[in-house]
Amino acid sequence: MSIEPSTGLVILAAGTSSRLGRPKQLLEYKGQPLLQHTIEVAVQLELGTGVLVLGANADSIVEKISPKSLDLIRNEHWEEGIASSIRSGLSHLLEKKPDIQHVLFLLSDQPHLSVEVLRELLTTHEKKQLITACKYKDQVGVPVIFSKNYFNDLMQLEGDEGAKKIVMKNLDVVSTIPFEGGEVDVDTEEDYKKLTH
Repeated sequence: MSIEPSTGLVILAAGTSSRLGRPKQLLEYKGQPLLQHTIEVAVQLELGTGVLVLGANADSIVEKISPKSLDLIRNEHWEEGIASSIRSGLSHLLEKKPDIQHVLFLLSDQPHLSVEVLRELLTTHEKKQLITACKYKDQVGVPVIFSKNYFNDLMQLEGDEGAKKIVMKNLDVVSTIPFEGGEVDVDTEEDYKKLTH
C-alpha cells in the first residue's frame, strides 16, 4: 500500500537570508520565485497534508507566491533558527492529521528539485520506512523523510539544529537516493549569479 496518504509535507521557508541581504525565497528562477518552484514541485505529489512555514519577510513573500493546496503558517519564533520552523511545521501537521506516519521536509532554495527526485525518495522510503534522505557531493541531506519513530526527536531540536542532526545520529538506518544538483542552494549573490548565468 502506498505511504503517500499517510505522509505529510513541510516546506521550510522562514529563514532571513542574512548572507544574501534580500529574501532568497523570492529570487526569480525560471520565471517564478524560487519558493514557488519548490511549491509547484511539491504539490504534484498530492500528499495527505502539506504546510508551508514562513517567518522572516513573511508579508512580502505572501504577496508574491501562491501556496496552492498547502496550509500557510507563520513561525513567530523564526529568529530562534530552523529548529523552530521544523517544530512549527510538524506540530501543525499533527494537529491537522494526528495519524500521520511520515513527514517529508523540503527547503525553499534547492533550484534543481524535481518531482522525480521526490517520487524516488517516497518509493525508497516505502521499503524501509525509517529515514530516507538525498545524497549529493558526498553529503546526506534534504529533501528527507522521517517516519513517526523520529517525530519526538524532531520536536526536541533547538536553535540552528536542522533535521540533519537526526540523520547523522541514525546513519545506520538511513536510506539514500542520489539527487544530482542537490548541493546547489542560494546563500549569496554569487550563488545566485552562478545559477542564473
